[in-house]
Amino acid sequence: MNLLKCCTFLPAMLLGYSHLAFCQANPTATQRLQISAFGGLTGTYTDLEGGRNLGVTAGADLDIYSFHKFVPSAEVRGTYPIHEGQIDGQEDLLAGIKVHHPWHAFQPYADLLIGRGQINYKHGGFKLPPYIYIATTSLVISPGVGVDLDLSHRWAAKVDFQYQTWNAPVAITGTIHPKVLTAGLVYRFDFNRRH
Repeated sequence: MNLLKCCTFLPAMLLGYSHLAFCQANPTATQRLQISAFGGLTGTYTDLEGGRNLGVTAGADLDIYSFHKFVPSAEVRGTYPIHEGQIDGQEDLLAGIKVHHPWHAFQPYADLLIGRGQINYKHGGFKLPPYIYIATTSLVISPGVGVDLDLSHRWAAKVDFQYQTWNAPVAITGTIHPKVLTAGLVYRFDFNRRH
């Protein structure tokens, strides 16, 4: 008789408390879909005979996952010079991974971007007898750091620095290392339901 009571009581108890088991099975933090877009003004030291550019940079990030407050994102960005200076103009389209770590209103991050770039040489091209280079293309490797400062739920200010590596046949070493500084704004799209 006791065995029969136990057999009927145990399933009833499990069913009665099953909602607690499901609550415990839920993760303590749920991943939110976060897409953001950014844009800003960019100053570039082109590393070719003192060349400097003033340009615009625009891009977007997609947060992929959150792990102990470190958030990896997929990023794509492009930079286009609006003033190429006297030596060369550099434009590029890059994609890669970014990891940021929220800290109060600050979102410091590091990223590694890879893509394609083009160098346009001024004043009729770069003369390196017997050749005249009008433009060259290159693989671009661009590690960088930056910080976003939250201004509101959706808006943030951005400061970003990239240290790039380009192939440049007109350089003595065959490579150049442009330094790229961008200041701008970030807009975060929010597709998550609020409870």
